[in-house]
Amino acid sequence: MKIDRKQLFQTIKTFVIKYHIPIILILGAVGGIFGFAAMVMVNQTSSFCQKCHQNRGKFYSIDLRIPAHAEVEKGGASCLSCHTDKALEIQAVRSIRKTPKFSQRLANLEMLDRVSSKDTYPTEKCLACHPQILELEEVDEPNLPFQVQHLGLRFDHQTHYRFSTFQPEDEARWKALRLADQLTAEESEEFELLEKIRLGNCEICHIQTKLDEFGKPYIDKTVNYTARNPIDCNGCHEQARPNSHPGEDMTFPAKEVCFKCHHGKLHGKFEIFLADCEGGKGQENCVKCHPLYDENKYFNLVQR
Repeated sequence: MKIDRKQLFQTIKTFVIKYHIPIILILGAVGGIFGFAAMVMVNQTSSFCQKCHQNRGKFYSIDLRIPAHAEVEKGGASCLSCHTDKALEIQAVRSIRKTPKFSQRLANLEMLDRVSSKDTYPTEKCLACHPQILELEEVDEPNLPFQVQHLGLRFDHQTHYRFSTFQPEDEARWKALRLADQLTAEESEEFELLEKIRLGNCEICHIQTKLDEFGKPYIDKTVNYTARNPIDCNGCHEQARPNSHPGEDMTFPAKEVCFKCHHGKLHGKFEIFLADCEGGKGQENCVKCHPLYDENKYFNLVQR
């Protein structure tokens, strides 16, 4: 069968003239979708990020030599593997989540920011980018809020990390010391600390997902009233969430964060010392966190 090209062309022309508006709308929508998808794919590549963050101007803010960027330098992980807050879908979700907060501000209502365990970083992921944080025992004065610069701040990250959960390395060491025939004075002191960690680590009550004796995960609903560990990284750095960090600047943890555990009352199996220098009670504990504290200058504590 021979095709009459002239007649076919005329038919197509007539169809286009008759339905030109729907055709333009459909083609425009399809072209827009494909164009937007292509733009998103290009804009979320590491090479696109590095156009501004590595090569020029005031946006030079990336050092590919540090350990956290080693995989990017090798062509492995992309920028968005860690900087998830820059992904389009995350930014869209963030905008949607801010809508009720904006309406609450307009209505002058109290804002409640509920934190879900699914919306926080696990400690292991924090340590992947901040491997040296466990060595930090004291905060440098320039990094402190002005209210406590004159007092200093000592915060042993390693101790809090060990008490957040019974770490595998601590458990192995505890077993070795327990089976030893005789312990030195130093080993006895170490074993006593490990026994405290084993019996009083926060994971016992504050983590729902646990491992049974065979290493299989299960959900423990018997003692947990919250699924958040109060002294894991997110317990203090509450603003470090996947949809905002890395990206947004974090504020220094408020004193109320410390009060969650350091309230001077029996918590679990142990009493945690009171961290309230301003209340006039338990000031002997002030130097544990504030090495420059001077009880003769107590009035300085209420500076604002």
